Amino acid sequence: MRHFISNVICAFIPNKKVRDKVRVIIRYPWTFDCVRYVRNYARNMSKCHIKTAVGYGCRNFVVILNDKYVFKFPLMNDGIDVSLREKRITDALRSISPVKIPEMKLIKFRGIMIRRYEFAHGKLLTDIKPAIISEHRKHIAKQLAEFLYVIGKSDPTEIRDLKPSPNEKPGYLYGWTQDDIWQNFMLDEKTMNLTFLIDWENAKFGDFTQSLRVSSHNWDKFGYRGIIVDLLAEYSKMYFGADKNKTVK
Repeated sequence: MRHFISNVICAFIPNKKVRDKVRVIIRYPWTFDCVRYVRNYARNMSKCHIKTAVGYGCRNFVVILNDKYVFKFPLMNDGIDVSLREKRITDALRSISPVKIPEMKLIKFRGIMIRRYEFAHGKLLTDIKPAIISEHRKHIAKQLAEFLYVIGKSDPTEIRDLKPSPNEKPGYLYGWTQDDIWQNFMLDEKTMNLTFLIDWENAKFGDFTQSLRVSSHNWDKFGYRGIIVDLLAEYSKMYFGADKNKTVK
């Protein structure tokens, strides 16, 4: 019944962010307890400034505290398996990645697993006008390419059991990947340097060409054209430049 009511009400709300928040509040009224939990968490802090958001597909309820911590509450399951897997991967790759990965802590709450992240400072790509991004396109693409190259060729022993086969080797556009880069990076608006790469729950070891196709489609759709061309050119230069004998897998 809650799903039906939320769908009827949300049909009259044009703004997607507002629509998703209303849908989640109606379907999952215990999200108010999530906010209370974070307020209680901040009881010894000098301030308690809270913002809320809804994750992609309304799968998570997000509470941001003092622009210092991000609490992610799973809505559709207990979140234990995905949280443990994400933490293992990010812990293994954090020291390797050329772009900062937020530190993550797991907290049990009412039978679910909360993910508490270090707040990622910066602006999302879609919060910056396409014309501005266009001026710095090559700089942004080069950083993304370096990230893909360094993470992709890595093979940390502590997460080899999460690969399709422990002995599988990285290759061209193949290896560890965050798997959804199109908007999940933060930018310093003054320098256009990447400050953080966020949302690692879909990270995997495998082919990341499909993820790049999705990224390219979305960049073009929202006016950020040409990034994929520069990214692939830079990535190929790094991959083949490091070893002249390499071939495409």
